[in-house]
Amino acid sequence: MIDLHTHTVYSDGADTPETLLRGAAQAGLTHLSITDHNSVGAYRDPAAVHWRDLFPGKLIRGIEITCMYEGEIVEVLGYGYDLDKLEAMLPQVVLPFREKQLREAELIGDAFDRAGVAYDRSAIGFDPDRESSRKSYLRELVKTPENLRFLTDPRSAEKSSRFTRQEIYNPASPLYVDESSLYPTLAQGAGAIHDCGGIALLAHLYIYAHAPRFRSRLRAIVEENKLDGVECAHSEFAPGQIADLEGFCRKEGLLMSGGSDYHGARKPDISLGRGKGALSVPERYLDAWSAHIRRGLE
Repeated sequence: MIDLHTHTVYSDGADTPETLLRGAAQAGLTHLSITDHNSVGAYRDPAAVHWRDLFPGKLIRGIEITCMYEGEIVEVLGYGYDLDKLEAMLPQVVLPFREKQLREAELIGDAFDRAGVAYDRSAIGFDPDRESSRKSYLRELVKTPENLRFLTDPRSAEKSSRFTRQEIYNPASPLYVDESSLYPTLAQGAGAIHDCGGIALLAHLYIYAHAPRFRSRLRAIVEENKLDGVECAHSEFAPGQIADLEGFCRKEGLLMSGGSDYHGARKPDISLGRGKGALSVPERYLDAWSAHIRRGLE
């Protein structure tokens, strides 16, 4: 079993690299990748530098870069890159975590004000070094039942991840936030990974607000943005969705990846390797990888 999509305290995860590596060993994983948002800092952590002392499997160097595509936030996963080169390039591609969170908080507040949401902006509180402001904004929104009329999906009031995808990141929502000033385009994110010798795969397609439209154009999206493959297995995917993306990748000759999107205590319903309990990412996904990457598959 493998897990190629996990997060640590170097972005918005709750675990240190040491805790994550020990957890991967306990879970019996054979391959692990730390894919922090817009950061490779975990790979400079002493625990990751000496990961063989903690984890008997293989550690694959990874990252998840947040991008814009057709007005919506999407992510691209990168693997097997040159660490020094990508670390030097990242400041030219993405904002530092803290600055991004602070700027996004202002944009969300402006969007709430334009829409006419009844809330107390001064009550928005969060740690910009560790988290986004979106949970705080959601808490303020649901305090006033009349605000629910602004939601495109009533379920957005129940969970911050759905609120983020279906409202904040969804151009069709009254609460949509244009975050194009904060992120590179999908082509730029994939290009940065390629420039550093890595492979670039589209992350968790089926969680996006416009997933049906993106799926119908997936071949064009892959070609336009020079992607190497698609994340086929994810904690939020139904079995049929996993099978669909695997079939697509086989047909198009693309690489496959998969993972839990583990964040530790920040997403307590998602377990390392197993996701929400039924996830099992097969090692066969990695069969074609060695022909494409020269480093990071250790």
